Amino acid sequence: MRRYQQRMLSLILAVVMVAGIGLLPGGKAQAADAGTITSMAYFSAADGPVISKSGVGQASYGFVMPVFNGGAATWNQVSGDLGVKVKVAGNWVDIDSAAGYVYNQNWGHWSDGGFNGFWFTLSATTEIQLYSKANGVTLDYTLVFQNMNTTTITSMTPTQGPGITAGFTGGAGFTYPIFNNDPAITYEAVADDLKVYVKPVNSNTWIDIDNNAASGWIYDSNFGQFTEGGGGYWFTVTESIHVKLESKTSSADLIYTITFNEPVRNSYTLTPYEGTTFTANESGSIGLPLPKIDGSAPIASELGKFVYEININGQWVELSNSALSGFIYSGNGYNNMSDANQWGYWADYVYGLWFQPIQVDMQIRIGYPQNGQAGGSVGNNFVYYTFIGNPNAPRPDVTDQEDIEIGTPSNPAIDGMTLVWQDEFNGTQLDTSKWSYETGYYISDDPNSWGWGNAELEHYTNSEQNVFVQNGVLNIRALNEPKSFPQDPSRYAQYSSGKINTKDHFTFQYGRVDFRAKLPTGNGIWPALWMLPEDSVYGAWAASGEIDVMEAKGRLPGTTSGAVHFGGQWPVNRYLAGEYYFPEGQTFANDYHVYTLIWEEDNFKWYVDGKFFFKVTRDQWYSVAAPNNPNAPFDQPFYIIMNLAIGGHFDGGLAPSPSDIPATMQVDYVRVYNAGSTGGGGENPGPGQGTVIIGDAVRGLKKTDDNLLFYVNGATFADLHYKINNGGQMNVAMISDGNGNYTYPVNNLQAGDTVEYFFTYNPGQGALDTPWQTYIHGVTQGVPAE
Repeated sequence: MRRYQQRMLSLILAVVMVAGIGLLPGGKAQAADAGTITSMAYFSAADGPVISKSGVGQASYGFVMPVFNGGAATWNQVSGDLGVKVKVAGNWVDIDSAAGYVYNQNWGHWSDGGFNGFWFTLSATTEIQLYSKANGVTLDYTLVFQNMNTTTITSMTPTQGPGITAGFTGGAGFTYPIFNNDPAITYEAVADDLKVYVKPVNSNTWIDIDNNAASGWIYDSNFGQFTEGGGGYWFTVTESIHVKLESKTSSADLIYTITFNEPVRNSYTLTPYEGTTFTANESGSIGLPLPKIDGSAPIASELGKFVYEININGQWVELSNSALSGFIYSGNGYNNMSDANQWGYWADYVYGLWFQPIQVDMQIRIGYPQNGQAGGSVGNNFVYYTFIGNPNAPRPDVTDQEDIEIGTPSNPAIDGMTLVWQDEFNGTQLDTSKWSYETGYYISDDPNSWGWGNAELEHYTNSEQNVFVQNGVLNIRALNEPKSFPQDPSRYAQYSSGKINTKDHFTFQYGRVDFRAKLPTGNGIWPALWMLPEDSVYGAWAASGEIDVMEAKGRLPGTTSGAVHFGGQWPVNRYLAGEYYFPEGQTFANDYHVYTLIWEEDNFKWYVDGKFFFKVTRDQWYSVAAPNNPNAPFDQPFYIIMNLAIGGHFDGGLAPSPSDIPATMQVDYVRVYNAGSTGGGGENPGPGQGTVIIGDAVRGLKKTDDNLLFYVNGATFADLHYKINNGGQMNVAMISDGNGNYTYPVNNLQAGDTVEYFFTYNPGQGALDTPWQTYIHGVTQGVPAE
């Protein structure tokens, strides 16, 4: 649900070193199934054996992984055999045992652009040794540190510019100036005295862009720093701007001008950028630069005006119409968990399109309106392209991606699944023993986090005007109701809406969630069902993960999506997303549909009405904070969130039309299942398959021979209700050990006996009843022995 636009430089080891944290590990360290290390050599002269850095108090170092086994093995193949030592008092010590070294705090792995390496943040010259655990092969590095004193700025002389011309995609940058007429003074020595301001060339007001997301300038999104070539600043612009570097303590300043030359268009005539015939490579991919408009490359504001079509059986159809074109749009790059033909945008000095996997020959044409206006007539203003397919290009195997059974509105039962939590919204008001309200317009009262960090336009309330239950349906409604808040009284959230969650009431780890809903339409309307971790054990968003069961853009009622977010803390988070396309004649608004996520230890799968559409495996996600844990960050309990947002980055900042509001998301039910029957986790059961957590309580069962032991841990009271073989119901008080742990034995069961049961207990938020569940003695799997 939370989205932050971001821009990454190619091979941004510079940012990694400045930040002092291990960013962008594109692949997790994997077991060395391919063999061990027999030799290591420095990747280049710049990557060892001696690397010198200077800094104020400390400096950050990085180097590319060595060449393993003469180039015959990659780091992923030998990572399980690779160790790191540091020299302490003349002796080599494993770095994990050396005092003062903490992984992902002052040393770690980095990965970017297909390269991998190590980084270190050090305050003294240090000797590092990489070694093979199996064969004793070693490679030594000396990381030389020169301490620098801080100073203030008295003058600045540009080393590039001060006039800079941005490229077609708006990219521009310049290296740091010479400070105080002394080339030996580095940026680190004056960083505390340096401020950066920006203003459009036609403006008289300078904007302080440091931690000022409200201005539209977001670090690592449309500006940032790099360290290549001595370091400097980069910007992505859509208009010409001035950039001012200014001393905080003196009058010294330096003004740069970044010129964005918006091209002059006359006839809007398209011509090929470079050729019209493209051949798919081994992977079946093709990269196509967008055609020139009146002789020059297009800019960002023109991308939305292009028309893309594919020839299908002699007919030209829109590429975006997946039902006809056979292609789906993949905005985050090629998804190797889908066997669909995919396409998307790329940007590298100019803009272009990519396609994959192209296995057969095909024709594409790209058009542009003759009047330069979006939606205008294209006429004959097309460029035609021929793709030569590669019949041997691989297409992902999706044979394990079958459709699933779903319950009915009146019956949640699903073969092979145990219902562990549900809300059917059958009452007259929201059940606050299951749900809590989120209210306001800011994250943690930070004025820079307006619009929930996404530039959203709604504030959330606990009003029954925005969240109410009626006729067996939960309604979350957005209204035109402007309001300001103390964090920034001059800023108004234009709409009120609702957002509820199960935090501190219900969490689960691995299982299935079904969500039956009818969604609203309209520009900027953003309904969502998603999940966040109960505890952010791997760091702030999105380092500890986010799971999006369903998100939708109100202006595209034929499509919904699912996603996972992971990696590091913003702005170095990553996400993977997939889209579902409704059959012709259906939309998310004309009827209720069931949105399903199945979460297993090593993968996620998404479904609509039981039909599979997207999969992510643990080979695709990773955790900066726990790179050697293949399940992180998705190895923790998550809670459920439902909300209706307005505007925001998810759909390009669109705002609703007056007729789009009020908008209402209607939810018939939310149901959570586990595979099989409820089980436990040993003497002190914890989260896992078959063990259910609600609030602070863990409940389940264990067996010994013909006896069954029910337990509830972490409650203030617990009762058991059960019946055997459809007999009379027994209601018993469970036995307390005085520490919030309750048990009750049912003895002398026979093979095949059916026990139906539920618990009443208090995890600290009031009395709760669990759903009825079924245990068949001698048949039910996953129940541990005492």
